[in-house]
Amino acid sequence: MKDGYKRLFIMGIWSGIMISLIVIISLQLFGVIPRWWNSDLAGDVEERAAVIEHYIDNYYWKEKVSDEKMAEYAMKGMVSALGDKYSTYYTEEEYKQSINSVNGDYCGIGATVRRDSEKKRTYIEEVQAGKPAERAGLQAGDEILRVDGTDVTEKSLDDTVAMIKGDEGKKSVLAIARTENGQKIEKEITVICEKIITQSVNSRMLDADVGYIQITEFDKETTAQFKKAIEELDGQGQKGLILDVRDNGGGSLDASIAMLDRLLPAGKLITEKSKAKDDKEYTSTDEEHFDKPMVVLINGNSASASEVFAGTLQDRGAAVLVGVSSYGKGIVQTIYSLEKSCGGGIKLTTGEYLLPSGRSIHETGLTPDVEVEYTGTTKKMGESDDNQLLKAGEILREKMNG
Repeated sequence: MKDGYKRLFIMGIWSGIMISLIVIISLQLFGVIPRWWNSDLAGDVEERAAVIEHYIDNYYWKEKVSDEKMAEYAMKGMVSALGDKYSTYYTEEEYKQSINSVNGDYCGIGATVRRDSEKKRTYIEEVQAGKPAERAGLQAGDEILRVDGTDVTEKSLDDTVAMIKGDEGKKSVLAIARTENGQKIEKEITVICEKIITQSVNSRMLDADVGYIQITEFDKETTAQFKKAIEELDGQGQKGLILDVRDNGGGSLDASIAMLDRLLPAGKLITEKSKAKDDKEYTSTDEEHFDKPMVVLINGNSASASEVFAGTLQDRGAAVLVGVSSYGKGIVQTIYSLEKSCGGGIKLTTGEYLLPSGRSIHETGLTPDVEVEYTGTTKKMGESDDNQLLKAGEILREKMNG
């Protein structure tokens, strides 16, 4: 082979290798891996899936579900093999819902729906004031029979909600049953989806100088609502504050940190430990802080970000915790989009957090400074017979007068 042709031949080989490498790296960056680049695990899964599919196709008595749904549940099974109840694979619709929950806004009708699995009935549990559901005439207690003509008796709660929710402007016709004047009637109500901002902070003055803030979850809207509530209560003359995170299952860690920064002077907040990066320490900036006595209400359903919030205030000596031990979720979840690869998303446990003292509360929870079991006669906390709230008021009053 002549030298000129030899050089061209070698250059051609190297060009081919480099182009192949660029293609592979690009596919990996975008989450798309060619079939021939599969790991041993992927090949093993493919072989087993083919066998299972054969048996389902040939012997399963009922109508086969779609290939897409089979694939989604296969991926759910893979993540569930981790044995971590906090990690999961999300379908496309589930992923959208999870992101909406973190963001604090979504397109919907402004109603809470519940499912009675034993009776196979789905009900409107609560309607938000001024939102589409209320404006259309839906009421708490309405039983949803059909959505756009489709019977929802056998539908799961998630499937029914997915049929109702949608993009802004989407119309749904709900056939509902309710009791009026002692008679059960059916009627159809048309409701239109619109953008809903979650109200996760509720506040009021309990008396002339005691403020009360209930935080139902932590999302991207919570911080602004929280700061506004403190400003309004300060304007009404609060000299002490009760913070209520009972039944708050958590949410955005960033929101919890931002709210702690609003309350505390300069100092350590939490340390986040993870596999993918170095330990990250969060601190308060002291740009502003709350210099009045505080009491925090917790219970067994206070978890994750709400435990970060309450535990940091306890560790920093800024608040007294009242109630019963919290849930005990001291780990961090991260949600990743898989839109460009297999679709949907994945939520994984990616680390743990430590409170300012260095303690972990995972699987142990927070222990209140003053333990009080809830004995109120109503399910809704924060009412006049809420004994935990009454005790918090007594303790706060002592601190204010001390």
